[in-house]
Amino acid sequence: MPMAPRQALLRHPKSFRIFVSILFIGIFLFSTAVFAQMVNLKDVYERAIEAYGRRQYDQAIELYQQIIKAVPNFAPAYNGMALANQAAEGDENKTIEYLKTAISYDPKLTQAYDNLGRIYYGRQDVDHAQEYFEKALALDPHLSSAQVSLAWINLLIRSKPLAALKYFKMAAESVQDPKIYYGMGQAYFACNQRAEAMEMITKLHGMKEDDLASRLEKSLRENKEVNAPQSSRPVNPSSPSAGLGPLDATPDKPTGMQVRLPGKLPDY
Repeated sequence: MPMAPRQALLRHPKSFRIFVSILFIGIFLFSTAVFAQMVNLKDVYERAIEAYGRRQYDQAIELYQQIIKAVPNFAPAYNGMALANQAAEGDENKTIEYLKTAISYDPKLTQAYDNLGRIYYGRQDVDHAQEYFEKALALDPHLSSAQVSLAWINLLIRSKPLAALKYFKMAAESVQDPKIYYGMGQAYFACNQRAEAMEMITKLHGMKEDDLASRLEKSLRENKEVNAPQSSRPVNPSSPSAGLGPLDATPDKPTGMQVRLPGKLPDY
């Protein structure tokens, strides 16, 4: 009866050594090829982020497509595609599709949930916006953008100033953005805590944010309700903002989608 291949190799040590050598060479070449591909993908990913930062959105989209072609389940590339498509004023439904695809491949990709929340907020679909912001915050309890966004939703739309204060205070622990203190002042005012609202006016003056301080002071003086935010697209989507806020977009403080890209290529 013929011997099995394994038995034959064991009976011939030289053949076995040759087999092991070939096996290790094969593993080495395969590992080297995989490593080279990952290095190349990392380079392409970083170039895509840089292109996005330079507002070269078509180039960024092309680079992200290269990554997706090589690694179809690489979730951050879909998040990047969504941002670039949105910044290039592409079809917003396509942007949503990219973000949901990112989540399908990586249910823990916080950036995609946060960006979806911003899109739905811009569409005045507050229920979906709140849902995605809450999911983002569940994954990252310190995500200030989601905290501030939920604060404004509770203050301006849900009429829940106490809930808004909770989120504003959470965000203020890590972000020194005057819009947060403006929102806190409005929330204090809505809760009839005028002394605390006055403290926010003083704080805004101390930050040289006299316009916001004056607006808040005018609300208190005239006993007016909180102003509703004006929905607008970001002028400069590569500049991060702490949240949605009640103010128009400016080049340094856009109120739309943020840049939320991880700094390195994860292992996929």
